[in-house]
Amino acid sequence: MAPMLGITFRLAETHLLYGVFLLLVYGLGHCSVIIAAGTSAELVQQYLNWNEKSRGSIILKKICGVLVLLGGIYLLFTAR
Repeated sequence: MAPMLGITFRLAETHLLYGVFLLLVYGLGHCSVIIAAGTSAELVQQYLNWNEKSRGSIILKKICGVLVLLGGIYLLFTAR
């Protein structure tokens, strides 16, 4: 946050409205992540409540396994 404030205050010396606009946009972006995390807490809790026998978790584990294998194969072929 400190680098953004430094840049904004430096710009505000010559371009006040542009500096204020940058600070406003940064604040909105920073707060939107916090709001998104707070509003999706129930969805995350539902995901955490899956048990090991749940069909969704089995499918997710298989997809992740395939992605890990594909990533490993890619790294093998691109290594020099």
